[in-house]
Amino acid sequence: MSEKVQEKKSAKELNKILTGEYLQDARTAHEHGKYIAYTTAVSPVELFVAHDIIPIYPENHAVACLTKRMGAKLSQVMENRGYTSHLCAYARSDLGYRVTGESPMGGIPDPDFNLACNAQCFTLTKWFEVLSRAYNVPIFVFDTPQWIRDPEARKEIVKYCVQQLKELVAALEELTGKKYDYDRLREVIKYSRDASLLYRKFLDMAAYKPSPISIFDALIHMAITVYLRGTPQCVDYYQTLCDEVQAKADQGIGVVENEQFRLYWENLPIWFKFRDHFNLLKSYGANILSSLYIHAWSYEFDCDKDPLETLAENYVSVFSNVTLEERAEMALDLFQRYSMNGSLMFVNRSCKAVSFAVYTLKDVITEKTGYPALIFESDMGDPRFYSETQIKTRIEAYLETLQGRAAQVA
Repeated sequence: MSEKVQEKKSAKELNKILTGEYLQDARTAHEHGKYIAYTTAVSPVELFVAHDIIPIYPENHAVACLTKRMGAKLSQVMENRGYTSHLCAYARSDLGYRVTGESPMGGIPDPDFNLACNAQCFTLTKWFEVLSRAYNVPIFVFDTPQWIRDPEARKEIVKYCVQQLKELVAALEELTGKKYDYDRLREVIKYSRDASLLYRKFLDMAAYKPSPISIFDALIHMAITVYLRGTPQCVDYYQTLCDEVQAKADQGIGVVENEQFRLYWENLPIWFKFRDHFNLLKSYGANILSSLYIHAWSYEFDCDKDPLETLAENYVSVFSNVTLEERAEMALDLFQRYSMNGSLMFVNRSCKAVSFAVYTLKDVITEKTGYPALIFESDMGDPRFYSETQIKTRIEAYLETLQGRAAQVA
């Protein structure tokens, strides 16, 4: 009797399987002699993977809470304890979980060590300090000075960051009682490099017309590179995803039927309006293709360099840690690569580090591209600061403006 051929799993199926295995490994880490480290989404996680430390991301857990519309309730718990509503919704919801125990994913395991990287924002550092006090565990802050363009300054910044990574390695050796294996780190970085290249290939498929992906697809699929980079499973996942999306592109299948408007998005997503926004835009033939946020994990690791040096270069240079001028250039590059013809610019009260420049970016993008942009204010996770009628009306009016421009050109 012939052997039954095992059906190849889809990227969607793999996403679910890999996420489940990752969480199970974390919840049983101590049973297998491993440690748990809380870390920020942008941080040199390869150092953990190479040392048998499982990284857990409170930000990811917060997103799970926000997409399930638990943000207001969990935030209110912390506000009742004296935390202002002006703080990041990620922090408020995750800390609220620590009080109530309420989580859509059964919570996350407690940490043995915390690593906060401030390339994203300074709120993360304070949030992780609170978590360190709550669990009485050590915290390491990876300080990343702004990535300014002066070549000599950049050399000094990299040196400073490499020195910190050496100190972090020493801290991990003290935590585990085990000598660090740099050969293993080089192997892990190769996996990160390969996964990052495939992840970028996936994002770049937005250049097809019609686009086989939207930013909403990217936001779902980027989770794997956030918490599994540095592993062969991450590489295999993005190869599967790229093959699937390429097949759609080859058949001319677009995620939005009769795609007319290809939009740039500035800032993080509004997590609790995820599906609603996609459906509203789709009804107008509009597709949000990309943002700097989803490209933050398309790293360019150089495996020929010292491993700590290439880690430092990549994690210090994310879009949230560069100058306004360079950030505008990065946004315009995406706009041109994907042939976009409009922009939705979100001023996010929860993420002031990313939002401070939105008004200026809107002016720059509008001037350089000639396409109008819509700017609006809300919160990425707290529905108390989301005006349903006002925002929907403004988005509809903007899309109708784009339709009018298109009709005139035609």
